[in-house]
Amino acid sequence: MNHETELSIQAWLDGELAPSEARAVEQQVASDLTAAALATELRRTKAALGMGELERRTPESREFYWSCIRRRLEQEANRERTVLFPNRLGWLVRWFMPAALAAGLVAWFALPLALRPGTAVRIGGAEIESPLEDLSSFTFRSEADRMTVVWVAVR
Repeated sequence: MNHETELSIQAWLDGELAPSEARAVEQQVASDLTAAALATELRRTKAALGMGELERRTPESREFYWSCIRRRLEQEANRERTVLFPNRLGWLVRWFMPAALAAGLVAWFALPLALRPGTAVRIGGAEIESPLEDLSSFTFRSEADRMTVVWVAVR
């Protein structure tokens, strides 16, 4: 039995076929054992599904019931939006707070390094600070060779 035949038997049981097609399917079910077995199985399945489902009635109409649900969901969404960002500058708070936190962490870790006592070393016109107390350097620049040599000595 092919898939089309199975679908036509199911449509026949559901009452969805035209009278001429329904008679043809009914004759096939009466003559073919496989089709009869499928029809019996589909009838039992339909009966089992019909008994297991409890019908629930609402006192309101269907449209009113779903409009109430939609209204509640919209109210919840609006309340969440107002709780998260009550003012119109919510985007500023959302971006400024993490940036301020990052800047504070950088300052927290960089400030002790900047305040360490050390000596200044001149390299090619730039002054570089070092945390080492006993440090000396010598700088030589050759314009002909386009080269700078820095000799750093720790005492």
